[in-house]
Amino acid sequence: MSTPSDLPQEPGQEPALPPGRWPGGPIGPAPASGKGDPSASRSPQAPLLSPEGGRGPSAGQAGPWEAGPREAGARQRAESPEPASDRPGGGRALSSGDGRGGRIICVTGARGGLGASTLLLHLAWALRREGRSVAIVDLDPAGSLGLLLGEEILPGLRWGDLPEHESAFRPGRLIGALPAWHAMPVLTGDARGGPPLPASAPGGSLGAVLEALAGEHDLVLVDLPRSLPAPSGSRALLLAGLDLRSAVACEALVPRLEVPVEVVARKSGEDTTVADLELIAGCPVLGTVPTDRAVAQRIARGEDPVRARSAMRRAATVLARRLLEQERAVQERAAQEKAGTDAPGGMSGQG
Repeated sequence: MSTPSDLPQEPGQEPALPPGRWPGGPIGPAPASGKGDPSASRSPQAPLLSPEGGRGPSAGQAGPWEAGPREAGARQRAESPEPASDRPGGGRALSSGDGRGGRIICVTGARGGLGASTLLLHLAWALRREGRSVAIVDLDPAGSLGLLLGEEILPGLRWGDLPEHESAFRPGRLIGALPAWHAMPVLTGDARGGPPLPASAPGGSLGAVLEALAGEHDLVLVDLPRSLPAPSGSRALLLAGLDLRSAVACEALVPRLEVPVEVVARKSGEDTTVADLELIAGCPVLGTVPTDRAVAQRIARGEDPVRARSAMRRAATVLARRLLEQERAVQERAAQEKAGTDAPGGMSGQG
């Protein structure tokens, strides 16, 4: 096995890490010359991203993924942060929806076994096919979303590698260090757990991650466990079956989410109708998705759930287009209101 000194290095670059190894403690400062090191221009006060507080492997311990040419410097590239005023939006609220950053959409299930994570992946794929930039965040402590993707082929940082109380991340460096699935960055958990703080907690790495991703993407899709509140300023899609149990669960969950909610009805159970589900849940139904056995079989074989045409892909495409139509309508109304406010006397087009 090659030692760090045997690995190729650029002039002035720090020695590369051996495969699957992590440095002990925070990564040191950049070389004085800065040559060959993308972090040379960072502020002296900007700490590097490193597994501290017991969340990352210690020195000499194997990490959750094998470090290849792309990953050996992933943690160096994901340093943080800029001053708050220099971050995208300058410390704005998450997913403001006013053109200053991407929207955050949470996907959760009214009960277990409905396939909320599978829906999220198909929706992300469909939105990207519509020309939108998308990032994916898994808040499940077990990292179940990563298992659906085939975790062994997705090298990159996990929640356990991020500092617990970081207040900001450099978006480009964070995104470059994350696993990519269909060219979309994915942050999920592993055996060490998921995000360290609830989604509603002020500060902490979760809020910093969401703000960094929203600043660089049109949409951030969040796989939200039912036990967690939705991030402030987001919207939620609640997957429910057409059965009384799901409808009652929706009725209880909608107020707890404390964000705008729309229901996606899965064609299973069929004890209730879509109209009944809307009435009981107290919120509109965006659309329906099928119970797709072909997708379930692909997941059971460890294959990519969106790799082939399916009824679920077609349904997700319809949902994605409806979401984008809603976004366009909101933007058009905001533009009209702004034009009316800016016009003399509150009226445009008159001299």
